[in-house]
Amino acid sequence: MDRFHTGYAQAQAIDARFIALQRDDIGSRPLFYGIDDTATHCAFASERKALWAVGIEHALRVDPRIIVIVDQHLHIATHAKNRLESCQESYNDERHVANELLKLLKIVTDELAQGQMAVAFSGGLDSSLLCSLSTNVPAKCHYTTGLIDSFDIRSARHAARMMQIELEAIELTLSDVQTLVPLVMEATESRNPLDIAISLPLYVLSRRANAAGFAKVLSGQGADELFAGYRKYVTLLSVAPEALRAALRADVLNIAKDNLERDNLAAAANSVDVVLPYLDPRLVAFGLRINCALKLKGGVSKYILRRAAEQVMPHELAYKQKKAMQYGTGVAGALRTLARNHLPYEAGKGKRTVGRYLQLLAEKHDIKVAE
Repeated sequence: MDRFHTGYAQAQAIDARFIALQRDDIGSRPLFYGIDDTATHCAFASERKALWAVGIEHALRVDPRIIVIVDQHLHIATHAKNRLESCQESYNDERHVANELLKLLKIVTDELAQGQMAVAFSGGLDSSLLCSLSTNVPAKCHYTTGLIDSFDIRSARHAARMMQIELEAIELTLSDVQTLVPLVMEATESRNPLDIAISLPLYVLSRRANAAGFAKVLSGQGADELFAGYRKYVTLLSVAPEALRAALRADVLNIAKDNLERDNLAAAANSVDVVLPYLDPRLVAFGLRINCALKLKGGVSKYILRRAAEQVMPHELAYKQKKAMQYGTGVAGALRTLARNHLPYEAGKGKRTVGRYLQLLAEKHDIKVAE
């Protein structure tokens, strides 16, 4: 682990009798372990499929808030960390918070965006802000992907023109999506429709980045959970501020299982590492202490992040609304079309049709997925 890369998954030998398995508090890197059915050996890996290959059918996830200890007799013990859950809101002054947030994000981005690194650029607030702050990345490294003329392709091109950066748009056809789906299922160890719709663009982008010689890709993942970017948070705030605080904290603490695991597996299949400035421990600790009324204000999502962003990028981009990736890239719609084309007798069943289509594809290609 280099000294700037704060996300990690590691195994440490202790006195030749114990192995300690742990991840950073957010869980930026996946880590799984298990014991085979004969209880003769234990193994750990960053992918379940590596454990399946050595006869460990039941791969367990190392929870970011847990240290797993395995002794020489294959006895397993766990110790809780739970450091992030102690964060309490204490930052309330809007101007001061916006300034300090921008300052910290600049420090984190400068440290993490070192050397040859690609940028996943959608033209939305999160990726545009990282681009505005990244002074160390090469010019020809910004990538976006989606179906031809999709919302994200148009949005990214417009933002790139405004920011005067070079952008390579990777446009996909329906046929491309059909070819890619089995590869993405195998990479992510999932046939969940949402997982495939979100991870397919990242799989494509990381493959192109790898072909261009990049080993890392800068991503804006985590900003929605930390700064209240999802639509569901509006309803929670109307119920009670405490409900929103609890939901944001829970979503940040669970982001490894819900999102990062999938994204890391998609990129790792192309030998690319995902770099996550918004989930740097310093930024997470700061973000969790920001009053949630500054994150969602006047119906504006990620309000305090936008206030920080407007200082370094065009106002239009700082306050631009964006579609969820699965819809903005058009991949979710492509999956529905493919499912209807291949399963016409199930037309009208919506997500169930997509799920059935992915199940049949997994069976056809003998792709094993996690339960």
